[in-house]
Amino acid sequence: MRCPLPQRSFIFIAVCILLTFYFLFAAAVQYNDPDPVHWMLLYLTSALGCVLAATGKDRQGLLYTLVGMALIEMAITGDGFMTWLKVGKENLITAKMTAEKPYIELGREFLGAAISLIVALWQLRRLR
Repeated sequence: MRCPLPQRSFIFIAVCILLTFYFLFAAAVQYNDPDPVHWMLLYLTSALGCVLAATGKDRQGLLYTLVGMALIEMAITGDGFMTWLKVGKENLITAKMTAEKPYIELGREFLGAAISLIVALWQLRRLR
């Protein structure tokens, strides 16, 4: 017998909808990235997880897959993020990316994957 899903409040549904739009936007701006496919998949999977949560059709398997995807991306970009923490003086959001400072792009990618991870973990926690 399947356990009932937790109640969904208006605020929860609104947050899920806002996150869906954020992740769709994040996926859309990847088109000019040198490696767009895996980032688009991460963000589109995150958006799907939010839509399913908002509609009460949560899928634990999808969320665990999303956790794995986000952790892999964070592992790939972690060195760049750590470099930015050590030597970067720029704001990651507004700084111009240059070949001399690849840690700016890697730091942004790390934070994007971290947001996906946090949202997936939040949704998994809610299901418990």
